[in-house]
Parts: sequence; structure tokens; C-alpha cells
Amino acid sequence: MFFHGNYQVTRHICPRNCYDACPMLAYTRGGKIEYITGDTSDGASARLCSKRENILSTVYHPRRILYPQKQHGRGSGNWQQISWEEAIDTIAQKILSLKARYNSMLPLCLNKYSGNFGLLHFAVEGMFNGLGATTQTIGTPCFSSGLDAQRLDFGDNITCDIRQLRESRLIILWGVNPAWTSIHTMPMIYAAKERGAKIVVIDPVYTETARKADYYFELRPGGDTALAVLLLQKLAKNNRLSYNSHQVTGADELLAAVKKSPADRLLDAAGMSAKAVAFLADLLAQNHPAHIWCGYGLQRHVQSGLTIRLIDALAMLTGNIGVPGGGVNFADTGLVDTLPFKFMLERPDTRFVDINNFAHSLKTLHNPPIKFLWIAGRNILRQDAGLTELHKLWSQLECVVVADKFMTHSAQMADIFLPVTTEFESLDIIGSYFIHRLGINEPAIPPRGEAKSDIDIARLLTNRLNELAPGTSTFPAHLSDEALITAEFTPEICEMLHIKKWQDLYQGPARFRPSAALWQDGKFTTADGKFHCCQLADKFCQLLPNKKYPFHLLTPHAQQHINSQSHPLLPNLPEYPQVSIHPSAGQKLHLQDKHPAILWNDEGSVTVTINFREDLAPDIVMSIQGASIYGGLNKLYKGLSTDLGTLATGALGTAFYDVFVNIRPKG
Repeated sequence: MFFHGNYQVTRHICPRNCYDACPMLAYTRGGKIEYITGDTSDGASARLCSKRENILSTVYHPRRILYPQKQHGRGSGNWQQISWEEAIDTIAQKILSLKARYNSMLPLCLNKYSGNFGLLHFAVEGMFNGLGATTQTIGTPCFSSGLDAQRLDFGDNITCDIRQLRESRLIILWGVNPAWTSIHTMPMIYAAKERGAKIVVIDPVYTETARKADYYFELRPGGDTALAVLLLQKLAKNNRLSYNSHQVTGADELLAAVKKSPADRLLDAAGMSAKAVAFLADLLAQNHPAHIWCGYGLQRHVQSGLTIRLIDALAMLTGNIGVPGGGVNFADTGLVDTLPFKFMLERPDTRFVDINNFAHSLKTLHNPPIKFLWIAGRNILRQDAGLTELHKLWSQLECVVVADKFMTHSAQMADIFLPVTTEFESLDIIGSYFIHRLGINEPAIPPRGEAKSDIDIARLLTNRLNELAPGTSTFPAHLSDEALITAEFTPEICEMLHIKKWQDLYQGPARFRPSAALWQDGKFTTADGKFHCCQLADKFCQLLPNKKYPFHLLTPHAQQHINSQSHPLLPNLPEYPQVSIHPSAGQKLHLQDKHPAILWNDEGSVTVTINFREDLAPDIVMSIQGASIYGGLNKLYKGLSTDLGTLATGALGTAFYDVFVNIRPKG
């Protein structure tokens, strides 16, 4: 904390599972945060993204819930404010009664993910682990297949420092829209462009980033695998590959398979012309070093692990790995893999269920069944697959607890609501999986109302359980926030961060990787120290529209919010999801611009509002995530799995972009 004029200034890191993990400064006067800006102490921009107002609104919004609530009749809306003592006692009594009935804690289930990725928020997992063997979700809806792909190729999930982009001569933004989703990387891209770099966007949709690029290549959704093979094929044919064979294994086999692949079929799969592919291949061959940023969009298909492995191979075999400005960036899990997370008290007897197939887990677990559900950092009744089935199975749950700031769709179907703090009201440490940054969230103000941090909730429940039944929980509720953080920051971690103690973060964020180019010594962290090329099967598993469901449904991230996190804060939110479609496709189906329609497939149907958009392919319908009151598009997604994911996260990824639908006028 420091002072600027009449303001108390505190440091924060945005914890919302975003690429940038923006460092922020909060300016507080008279006990109220008046505004926030970017923190420039580690070289970040003073500018914050367009979500800035919503971020601060989470603190003071009139819809924020500040006191524990109990609902009489699940889904009835008949909520009663209760004390923390009653809320915690109700939960504790239910836990102990289930333990007595089943002689096990396995009926207790935790479903938690990315609403806040702060270090101390993992106390929720620690709280559950302290109870014994419980049921918890495993995996991630975000980036499992890409993590596995790069771990198989390089041996680790490491990205180069984003500032290395300034050294690039060619930047390929493949399935990512940083102009909306990662504004702190855009200055690096602009700086590279000013120094002569060419900027390429590959995407099924003409995005804001595509508007700012030198070249835009439109491809068919899911055609990324075919495009990567085509590029390898073209470069190999023209003898434009350049790599050290002693650093690579499997290259000969991959290239032999690539050369045999029928180009006409690949072009059809990619939805691109031979001329466009040749032009892109020439860009790669003529501009060195090249940097490829693999976004999450291209790994939301069933073959996405293979796709990223082929892109890795493309970079490696063109000499763009291990050089300043080169590389393939996806996600860096180094800090998460390094921190000990001692207070989580991980257990080998935890019963894990796939986070991407939760409805199926509820249906199939019988020994014992799930009876108690704790939801934190998620809104599963809006975000999950198989929503129709999940709603049907909800009644088998005897107690649902939601810890959140707002009455989300999931909270509306809960029994107990526990109000939680924002990043401006409690201490925490936040790291990034893309920009190599670690920083502190220090309290700017006391918690509003009776909101409590996740770790304080864990302490309350632990203490009450042990009062009622001594020895029920081993969670270290006696340790302070500061003591728990101190235990995480071992001398080795402090040395890696170039700090003496974690309290040094009060002076500004730390970087956890050197800025040197990755893999510069040509040695990788695979078992043999070599880069591992993937092997190519005869056929790709590319899913395409059909007569019954002739449209790809794409749901890219919004500019103004992340998923539905800011949903309660958005002004003038439309009633139904806005679905964009090309006018020619819409008119064939007798759809009218700005009019309601029904989007449907075998999983269900959703009312939407039509928006004609000229720059969309005629077989795509697109809806920005979380941008309506009722939403419900996940109802159309049955939960297809990707080809990889278990190595890094314990479960396969999920193919959110392999959803096919039809559409008709409403009425």
C-alpha cells in the first residue's frame, strides 16, 4: 500500500482466468474505491481492458449479495437472510449426517473452477481434502488437449516471454482474438509490426484482431489440422524446411505421411484455396523468426490435440523453435506446477469425476451417490454440457451450496448461498499461465457486508465440524493467510522469482521466467531430450455439418465480459442470445434480421434473436458467450471429448466447437 495525494493505493492482479492477469492499482478515498488503473511497475500498460468498469462494479453493484441466504424450496426464489452461524451449522450438520448414513465422505462433491484463480482460493480444495476421501471434479473446460499436445512435443508446458514477440518477423495468431481477449499483448504485436513483422490471423470468423492484421485467412471450423498438414506438405515439397535432425524424433515418419496426404481432400477440409495455402507457406518460408500463437478456439474440436502437435512440428521443422522471436505459445503452467500448494492436502483416495461430463457422473455414481454439492468459481447450470440431463438429476442432490457474489443460474437452484469477497477485499497471490507474472492482491477495503473469502469460509466450516465431531477435518484452519502464503514461497521459489520473500510483491509483480528464448540450447524436457513429432493417421476425425444440422455453432469470447462472470452487471442485456448468420443462409430459411428464431438439435432447442452478418461463412451461426439474460446455448452441447487432455489435467478436453444445429423462424 502507498499513498497518492488523498488516495490510498493498493496493488491487485485480476484473477479471472484471462490471458493477461492484468496488474491493477485501486485508488481508495474515504473507505471507497473510486477508480482502478493498470499497474505499470513491471512494464505492463496503464490501460485496462473494456471489462474494467465491470470489475469494479462487482464490489459495489446493488445486486451483489452481501449476507448468507437460505432458500425455502429450491428454485422457488423464496430466500431468507440468515447468519453465518446458521449457514455453517446447517452445512456441517448435513455433512455429518451423510457421513453417518454412508460411512463415507464420498457423497460430498466439489465442483469448482476459474471464477478466481488466486492461490488462497485453493483452500476450497484443501477444505474438502481435509474431510477425507470426497468426490471432486478433475480436468478443465479450457485447454486440456493443447496442454497435452505441447507436453508430448516439448516435454513441458512453457511459453516464451510475450515481450519476445518484438523480435518476430512473422506473427501468426491462430484461433485467438487478442484485440478483445489479451490487450496487453497487442502493444507487443504493434511493436513487432513497426519493426517490419507481418501479422497473420487464421480464424473461421473475421475478428477485431483480423481487422488489424496484414493478412486474414478464413478457414472452415475444425479445418486447422488439414491446414497444418497442407503447410508442412508445401514447405517439404519446396525444400523450405530447416531443422537439426539430432534434436527431433519422428520427423521422417511425419513428413512421409504428410507427403502422401491427398491435397485436394485437405483443401476441402480446410475450406481454403491452394493459392491461399501457398501464399501462407511462402510467408512462413520467407520470414524468420516466426511466432505462432495457438488460441483456445482451435483446440475446441475433437482432433484438437493433433492440431496443436502439428503446429508445434510446423514451427520446429521450419527452424522457429529456440530462437528469439520464434516459438509456439499456448499456455504456461510452470508456476502452478512449481508451487507446493501445501494447504491443499491432496489425497490419493479422492474420487474424481470429469468436469466436462458432470451430468453423466451424477447419473452413474451409486456407491455412494453424490448427495451434497458445493459450487465455487463456476456457474454450472449455464456453463456445463448436458444441461437438460443435469437439470433432471438436480433433485437427487440433498444439499447444494453456492459460494458466489451474485445470484447466478446455479445459485438460483441452491439451498445455501454464501457471499464471497472480491479481489479488492481479501489477501491473495495471483499467477498467470500466459504472461509470466505473479502478483499480490492486497485488501483495499474491508469485506462489504458479511462477505468472506473462500479461505475464511473453509476455516469456519472446519472449526464447526470439529466442534460437533472432533477430528472430522484436518484442514489447517489455525494458520493465518500470511502463514499459508509463507509456506508456499520456499527459498527455491523466491529465487526463481528474484525476490527474497513474498512480501516483496507489495512493491510490484514479479516475473517467473527469464526473457531468453525458450529451448535455445536445443534440449527439451522429454525423456530423451528431443522434440517429439506426432504421427499422422490416414484419416482425420473432422466433424462437419450435415443435412439435418447444416450449421456449425461457434461461441467465441466477448469483449465486455468473460463467459457469464459479469452477466449480472451488463446494462441493456438482450433477452435471448444474439445469433449471427449470413443473410443468404438466413433468407433461405425465411429468417428475418432482428427477429426471434429457434436454434435446435437433438439435445434441445433455444430461442434466439437473428443478426445478419455479411462476413460470416454461410454454414456458421455464431453467438458471443454469455451475452443474454436467458442464455442456454449450452443446452445444445452434449459434451464431445477431444483427443487429448488426461496427461496434464486428468481428463480429456471438451469440443465446444463441434456443435451442429439447425435454425427456423419462431412461431
